[in-house]
Amino acid sequence: MNQSLDFLTILRRHFPVFIAAFFLALFSLAVSQILLLEFYPPSLDDYGIYMMLGSCGISLYLCGANLLVIRGRPWAVWLVVAAMAVCMLVVLVHWGRRAPDVMYSIGLLLPLAALLTLNSKRYRAMLVAMVEIRGQRAAWRKRFK
Repeated sequence: MNQSLDFLTILRRHFPVFIAAFFLALFSLAVSQILLLEFYPPSLDDYGIYMMLGSCGISLYLCGANLLVIRGRPWAVWLVVAAMAVCMLVVLVHWGRRAPDVMYSIGLLLPLAALLTLNSKRYRAMLVAMVEIRGQRAAWRKRFK
């Protein structure tokens, strides 16, 4: 395998932008979940269950999408973009109802920062490199079968 296209070398080079996009998306989904539970509150007995199930669902969705990105599937970025669009819609639809304005500002700023990170040159270079690595893995499997 070419040293410049080694998976660990590429991940080491592009890890800061990848993890920044991941955490920005995770925090924006968490803020949206908190806002949704603020607007449509369940009973106090069920609040913890809704919070836990929502957090688990958000984490699984985001981890699955980013795992597909790491495996060289660039279309999976659209899964993260769709989640950020949903976050912005949740914040914009419920603006000014019950939560403080700081919560709305953070809820709108985090998805926009995540989208900006996903659109950066470094993130796009990481996607191109991951697609090349996927091609190398496919050629390696074909050669040794």
